[in-house]
Amino acid sequence: MATIFLLSVDRMLAQRIEESLGGRATVELAQSIERDALAGPCLIVIDRAAIPPERALSAAIGTVVQSAGGRPVVLATDEMEAEPLLRAIRAGASDVVPRGGEGTEIAAVLARLLNDAMADRGNRGRLTLVLGADRDACAMVATDMAIAAGQGEKPSANPGSGLLIDCTLPTSAAAAYLDLNVDYGLASAVGDMDRLDASLLASTLARHGPSGLMLLTFDGGTGAEPAGLTPGDLAALIRLLRNCCSDVVLNAGSLRHGGLLREVVAEATQVELLCGQTIREIEACRRLLDRIGAERERVEAMRLLVWDHLPGVLLDGRRMADALGVGSVLALPTDRARMRNALNAGRPLAMEADGGAYMSAIRRVCGVAPKTRGIDRVRRAMLKVVERAS
Repeated sequence: MATIFLLSVDRMLAQRIEESLGGRATVELAQSIERDALAGPCLIVIDRAAIPPERALSAAIGTVVQSAGGRPVVLATDEMEAEPLLRAIRAGASDVVPRGGEGTEIAAVLARLLNDAMADRGNRGRLTLVLGADRDACAMVATDMAIAAGQGEKPSANPGSGLLIDCTLPTSAAAAYLDLNVDYGLASAVGDMDRLDASLLASTLARHGPSGLMLLTFDGGTGAEPAGLTPGDLAALIRLLRNCCSDVVLNAGSLRHGGLLREVVAEATQVELLCGQTIREIEACRRLLDRIGAERERVEAMRLLVWDHLPGVLLDGRRMADALGVGSVLALPTDRARMRNALNAGRPLAMEADGGAYMSAIRRVCGVAPKTRGIDRVRRAMLKVVERAS
């Protein structure tokens, strides 16, 4: 949780600030700022009433800014005229809040700065980006990857801290695959950014009960493209969500804005490029990479997932990777009838006891050890008996 250091002795002001943020941050009263205390996401609020009358406002703010180490500094004051506000900003204050203002007035400023502080200094979760021309296939792969990554978490990790963002239009294939009714989408999340945290996500987002995976869709269950969203909104939201979840899988789906995709590719922990063994899909993926315009090193760091891999097709994974400029390759064999039945039934293959060769490949993608089947355990037990006897 983020921390707000309030340079004041006014406990009523501290309580009002904490209540305005709805528990998103703890407020600590302090007399001075120590560098050692500024660990993690935080910001500093200077109470104008705590500054001695004989001391200049600019000098007081400048001293705090110098000690803040780049953290945001906010002035809480009753003097909301233009001249004192300009002096505060020129002295280095990031913003100003009315000292006796309503909770919404205070929260509007502090929540925005907290989001920036969390994005810059928070503990970011892993971000996996799935790209490809076949949107439904990408949604299924992203869903199984998100579930598999959650199954592979260490016992100390927070349960249910995985998040899948599906940007497929007109409707979310991931929602159908998980058999979930979704009524909260990216547009709603952007509108709630000022108060968005792990608690709000857990209580608002659609959640897949058996796996604990949370789902956020582009359309929010409406089947229509959300209006009023800008690439900057989505990029800021993704950065914030990484601070709320330990593992985020983003299926780019219908996103085609080059600048947004370029920014997400640059921030992603891993980028998976899904492509079938056809010239047409390779060309579609090449156009997608050209639109992103990522640096050559970024493209080489991507991994090509050969969707519905068939060994008999002469266009193998290595030739496909060379054509796209991607560094590594991993085959994704599929059982089409089994996958279609799983999609129709709303039961992801990642939830099956044995997902076959497809889930074995997905677990390798996620770096998760394969599940041990009963026959394997019996075989190992028999080998141990034989070894002891010999």
